[in-house]
Amino acid sequence: MPRYALENHTHESRLQARRMQLTFNASGEASYTFPKAYDAGVVPIVNATAENAAGASFRYDVTIKQGSTTNTSTTLILTKIPKTLTVSILGAVLNIFTNPAETAWVNIMSRAPS
Repeated sequence: MPRYALENHTHESRLQARRMQLTFNASGEASYTFPKAYDAGVVPIVNATAENAAGASFRYDVTIKQGSTTNTSTTLILTKIPKTLTVSILGAVLNIFTNPAETAWVNIMSRAPS
């Protein structure tokens, strides 16, 4: 069987991954601090996915706030989206997507660019 690394290798992985509950404010934003800061000037690549409860009538969408990522933190935005959509009633368009002030389980991964 091939070996890809020696047992005594000492370099650290540049990937940081975490599953945690985040509390989002009334604007749907939450700040996230990386467990270990990246080197000064490094802006990591961040990816986040929210978990949705089984049987829920909505789903969460998580995005990264543009321009918010630094070597120590980023800002996530949570949007609550109904699973069934009614877009227009008598010609009036409704904003049915909301930014809730609530807590959600989020899976966050970040890594330094190559």
